[in-house]
Amino acid sequence: MSCPRASAPVIIGLGPRYLALSTLLVFGSCGHPDLPADPGQTDPGQIVTQAPCEGRITDTAAHPMSPLAKPRRGEAYVDPAFGTFITRITDADPREGQNAVIKTLYSTMPAWNADETLLILWHREHGHELYQGGEPYTFIRSLPLQSPTDIEQVLWDPVDPNILYYPSNYNALPRLMEHRVRPTDSDRVLHDFQSPPTNCPVDWGQLLRLGADPEWMGWGPRKIVGLRCGNTVFLYSIKEDAVLSVGPAPGTPNAPIVFPSETGAILDGFVLDLGLRIQRRLLMANPYEHASIGRAKAGYDTWNAVAFDGSDVGSLVSHRLDTAERKVIIGPATGYPYPPSSTHVSGVAQKAPGWVAVGIVGQHTGKTLLDNEIVLANLDTGQVCRVAHARTFAGTTSDGRWGYWSETHVVISPTATRVLFNSDWMNGPTVDTYVVDLRKVRR
Repeated sequence: MSCPRASAPVIIGLGPRYLALSTLLVFGSCGHPDLPADPGQTDPGQIVTQAPCEGRITDTAAHPMSPLAKPRRGEAYVDPAFGTFITRITDADPREGQNAVIKTLYSTMPAWNADETLLILWHREHGHELYQGGEPYTFIRSLPLQSPTDIEQVLWDPVDPNILYYPSNYNALPRLMEHRVRPTDSDRVLHDFQSPPTNCPVDWGQLLRLGADPEWMGWGPRKIVGLRCGNTVFLYSIKEDAVLSVGPAPGTPNAPIVFPSETGAILDGFVLDLGLRIQRRLLMANPYEHASIGRAKAGYDTWNAVAFDGSDVGSLVSHRLDTAERKVIIGPATGYPYPPSSTHVSGVAQKAPGWVAVGIVGQHTGKTLLDNEIVLANLDTGQVCRVAHARTFAGTTSDGRWGYWSETHVVISPTATRVLFNSDWMNGPTVDTYVVDLRKVRR
């Protein structure tokens, strides 16, 4: 397929990312019977139809985390501080040692398929795994994918609940794959990018990928995805099997991130059109902080990021991609503290635009506002509710067993009715995935 080249080269520099760490005392551990259980744990709850933050805690007071026995796989508990129903959905085996990790792919990648009947998670040294998308969240099988380029680079189709996409590094061939999970597992090559106009080499040092900070694809009918190989970035339409544009980007390891509306892309803080021509620049002190692209209910695309520096700092700062206007949703300007470390954002609620989930580790004690919390926010109204303590230690001190692997890497569901997060249950022997069910209330 032929395509126009970008009329203006995209040459963007790479900035560093730093993580502040604090040293504090661990007060709980995995599955100790002497830790008190929540008295509401035996209540299975009931599912109701309501807005995600309805009846939730929306204040900025301290709601300290209290010790809690680690639940068994499939067991639900009520968060003692926030009253939400949470279920442990995986069962990593401590005997696996450092491989006892079953987690979400990343905050920017949907875990649920389009109709929320299936979940994809990642098991260290076992690969990607398929689970039921609802109770009892049973493990189904390991997925026989052909060597995805990285853990996070596996994408659910935004419409078809049976299809995944991923760039493969099998034999270093630059191929984008389609994988069907139903009725049986099957793979096919969507496109091989060795030929013009992309000219991707068969080279282990220049693999086809979604970039170093991957995000999901466009949500529209063209199914546009941003890719790169070597120093070349490009946009590709799965629906049309066409490369839409190509440009050089030697100064960044990232790929263009396609708007949900499929009207443009963003790369390192620069807003681009579909020809990869620069349209505007977002006002951010550091465009490389954790972020997730999303969409407001009002209809515009958004870039939702953590901001540690600049005039508008916050755990969630939302930027309009059509105007570059920004607003602090969670930050000092709205009554919240300076953003804690290890904060991740998930804006992939395509069927409930405007809703974003934020997962925070911070100092891990859970004693103060936002510390070790899972939070929900609405970009249109500015509403914020606090829905869970993550109970994860991660890399907050040198004593942490798991570091990156047990960061929350929170993922919001397509309908914004559930939120996944990872936890090592305060430096325990496994990392598992938990789900907050916002539809559930006490009976």
